[in-house]
Amino acid sequence: MKSFELRSPLEFSISELADLLTRGFESYFVPIHITDVALLTMVRRDGVDLSASRVLVADGDPAGIALIARRGWSSRLAAMGLLKAVRGQGAGSWTMACLIEEARQRNDRAMTLEVIEQNGAGVRLYQKSGFDVVRRLVGFSFANPQASQAGSLQEIDLRDAGQRVTRHGLADLPWQLSGESIAHQTPPARAFCLGPACAVMTNLQAKDATLYCLVVEEGERRNGNAMHLLNALFAAYPDRTWHIPALCPEEVSGLFEKAGFQKERLSQFQMNLSL
Repeated sequence: MKSFELRSPLEFSISELADLLTRGFESYFVPIHITDVALLTMVRRDGVDLSASRVLVADGDPAGIALIARRGWSSRLAAMGLLKAVRGQGAGSWTMACLIEEARQRNDRAMTLEVIEQNGAGVRLYQKSGFDVVRRLVGFSFANPQASQAGSLQEIDLRDAGQRVTRHGLADLPWQLSGESIAHQTPPARAFCLGPACAVMTNLQAKDATLYCLVVEEGERRNGNAMHLLNALFAAYPDRTWHIPALCPEEVSGLFEKAGFQKERLSQFQMNLSL
């Protein structure tokens, strides 16, 4: 049986942490390759606190990493990857117990995470650790949609988009879609509005564009405003495949199915633990 301990990521270089995270997701459901830049972007955008994050060490060697994001009284397990050598040996349960205890010692009120629904081992680990499912998160794609009408798009500051999401979005959105995360986005991410509807996206100059979120002001919903905005985006950026990450709350996903998007195979569970 291996001997486990947790160490601070501040003892390692960014390159070492990025490599450890990449190796920790080896043979995962989707290929994950974390570069130095990608890790630093995650730290800035998602509020990852490296002083609260941890590197798992097994018998003296780095064997995994857990990134903890923090805002106010809440924290999020932003990523946890374990090397193959320690999987199935209780490393995940041991690490989670330590992370949860440290969150309680910080006086956090809640911890949240997202896990791929089809990752049965991961779901069981987090449920065993006390997390409850908040909702299912789904993703979509749409290849070369044809716009039925155009519209006059207005580009707005991503901070403005974040304020709109905070004001008009669901109160318990996934961490990455919260107004705080949107406000910390930077180019190539961009935000556009058309009347009371606002959307945030990136990779608009590539053939594969990503639509992060779409929100409509309260009192202006069910009037076709979201569909008008989608059509305006399709017209302004034709000949693209649009992707919506598996972060879309299932209860509001009907709009995208109505617009012609196809649901992706993999979905996620948004989970929460009250501390």
